[in-house]
Amino acid sequence: MAKSKKIELIEIAQLDSWLGSTGFLFPSNELELDRFNKLFEDYNYKLDDKLIDPIAIINNTFHREPKVITMFGNDVEEEIEGLRMVARKGNNDLPQDIIDKMRKKHNKDSSDSE
Repeated sequence: MAKSKKIELIEIAQLDSWLGSTGFLFPSNELELDRFNKLFEDYNYKLDDKLIDPIAIINNTFHREPKVITMFGNDVEEEIEGLRMVARKGNNDLPQDIIDKMRKKHNKDSSDSE
């Protein structure tokens, strides 16, 4: 019969060392860094060509260029054009699809408020 392995409790004095070795804290010495590297040697790190500066993040001097993502650009332009047409012409010569869209939105808004 196989012997069961006894798992010992981690002493409070060694807790920081274990956290540093497992990546929950930054490794603070060579031993913790070696343990960390051994634990995660087969991890596929996808940011090898990126530079992360934790001091800049802590000091709030980190700057990243924002990305502008355009979504539904054509749909919004068509909607805006239809609304411009309503603002200029009122109900005269207004396409039926725009009128239907306005009625649908109006009916939806009034049913939501009840």
